[in-house]
Amino acid sequence: MENKNKKSLFEAKKNAVQAPEANSSGASGEINAEKADEILREFSKEDNTRSLTKVTSTIVNAFSLFISLFLVYTAAFGSLPAVKQRALYLLCAMVILFLVYPAFSKNTKKGVSWYDYIFAAASFGCCFYAYVNYEAILMRYGISNSTDQFVFVILAILVLEGTRRLVSPALSLVTLVFLVYAYFGNYMPGMFQTKAGGLARMADHMFMIPEGIFGSPLGTAATYVSLFVLFSSLLQECGMGDFIRDVALGLTGRSTGGPAKVAVVASAAFGTISGAAAANVVGTGTFTIPLMKDCGYPPEFAGAVEACASTGGQLVPPVMGAACFIMAEYIGIPYSNIMVAGLIPALLYYLSVFITVDLRSKKLGLLGMPKDQLPSVKAAMKSRGHLAIPFLAVIYMIIRQYTISFAALVGIILVLVVSPLKKETRLSFKQIAMAFVNGGQKTVSFGVSCACVGMIIGVATLTGVGNVLGNYILQISHGNLFITLFLVMIMSIIMGMGMPTVAVYIVLATVAAPVLVKLGIPMLTAHFFCFYFGILACITPPVAVPSYAAAAIAGSNPSKTGWVAFKMAFPTFLVPYVFVYEPGLQFNGMGTSPISTVVCICTCILGVYLVAAGLEGYCRRPLVMWKRVLAFVAGICCIVPEHFTDIIGVAVLAYLIISEGKNLKAEAAKVSAQ
Repeated sequence: MENKNKKSLFEAKKNAVQAPEANSSGASGEINAEKADEILREFSKEDNTRSLTKVTSTIVNAFSLFISLFLVYTAAFGSLPAVKQRALYLLCAMVILFLVYPAFSKNTKKGVSWYDYIFAAASFGCCFYAYVNYEAILMRYGISNSTDQFVFVILAILVLEGTRRLVSPALSLVTLVFLVYAYFGNYMPGMFQTKAGGLARMADHMFMIPEGIFGSPLGTAATYVSLFVLFSSLLQECGMGDFIRDVALGLTGRSTGGPAKVAVVASAAFGTISGAAAANVVGTGTFTIPLMKDCGYPPEFAGAVEACASTGGQLVPPVMGAACFIMAEYIGIPYSNIMVAGLIPALLYYLSVFITVDLRSKKLGLLGMPKDQLPSVKAAMKSRGHLAIPFLAVIYMIIRQYTISFAALVGIILVLVVSPLKKETRLSFKQIAMAFVNGGQKTVSFGVSCACVGMIIGVATLTGVGNVLGNYILQISHGNLFITLFLVMIMSIIMGMGMPTVAVYIVLATVAAPVLVKLGIPMLTAHFFCFYFGILACITPPVAVPSYAAAAIAGSNPSKTGWVAFKMAFPTFLVPYVFVYEPGLQFNGMGTSPISTVVCICTCILGVYLVAAGLEGYCRRPLVMWKRVLAFVAGICCIVPEHFTDIIGVAVLAYLIISEGKNLKAEAAKVSAQ
């Protein structure tokens, strides 16, 4: 009788095949391409493009292709001088931005406005001025003249407007506040007063030297970040997304609550080549969310699973949302070390989501799909498995500490070499050209956001406001480490609401991370703490864009979906505190023994399970309320890196397993007696 009540995914798969054009209003089947594109446009500014004429489209494609070829060329034969490399890259990015992205989302069906042609031309002129006058600027020893100051003002305005359109109005506003402070800093009261004020000082510091607009964030975007974007664009053009989906279905589709686990595995894998949460939601969610709903999951839960799984992709090496490339440049630590440091936090994040899915599936009594309805992992490996070669080669080269640019370049070359080996992945010359064009256009958001946050860093180094804000945090916390961590967490989440991960991390690295370093926290740990919470901000209500995108696909209430996603990811909010108090969790502990590290990892896994069990109310069977509370508290005890609390947590887990096992046997005996 029990098996008859459990829902098989056979009908879900059947519906998905029979009704591929169904929408997200509750009908079965995958979301069609038109609906997916509409959702992506609504929740991803990068995909909210306008209609272009043939001439304008040709111009945009030419600039996009030039970016990609320019990046490949400089990676192979050496970069230009810093300012020239960054100015040429920003020139192309800004021209593309103003031609492709409208000032307001409602204007997407209109052509390019007259003022956007002016903005594009002005962007071209300002960046070209910096490029051709590079030597003359050097000869002036960083002292600006009136022309330099005029160009700086125009370019700063254009960067702010471009950021507002494509990246985030909040980031544009924050940068504007910093610029106003830099201009009027000598009039500010108390500890915020600075001698560095006025337009001349700002232009000298943020335009004439590789700081500010042409600072290190833009330099990172103009070299290896954009190369990895191009690398992922080529992989996706070859069908890497289909390969990931088929493997994920084949591996997890038969297990309890299969489609939800497919979403977790597929989104984690897709995040290794994407790193964009909203795009990840649409890329995998249009397939997994309808299957989850047909399996029996409530729409809010189905959307929340996809939102959490897609957001966590930014934690997965090697791309890690591209922010960790900036981190490596900023703190001078090899990127391979950052990748290693991110392994366990990423594992714990996805383990939290996976365990929650498993517990909810068992609680609802949901079965997986029949084997004959699932794609074959062997067949997927045979047809597209060779696409893993470039990916694995890039990871290997990074671990061996080759330069990131060279690793990305080798990855791009290997994609072009291995893709023709199979018919399914073979690309025509036109497809390769379009992949380069798409890759170039996808780098635009990185370029403009890095130029924007570069101005924030420029203001911080010019005025010292970063130290002022850091000292203010220390005054509030009175130097207490836990309170300081909590305040930085709140700041990271607030700053991260609605802003891209790269921008959030750079701002926090300037203002918050130095505070943690002052308290004796290792540099990498301090920066990773900020980075981690900047990502978790994506699924923290009230602004949780991935959750809202998933809700649009699931046909669920956006607010409820956001809160379910927050609840699902809650155990991971404790993880950053653990690797601060126990650096061995990131393999970053000075003198930390391997045994302590292994124990810490194991107890964290148990803690994540207990917290999820408490929140879901299930451990082998449904839990009564007092046992849910007990499990939740015991989970926190396990996560806290202390031996005494670990013993308490493990003891409670043993008690729950034994007691609920006895209850299961008692129920089974009662049923058999009847």
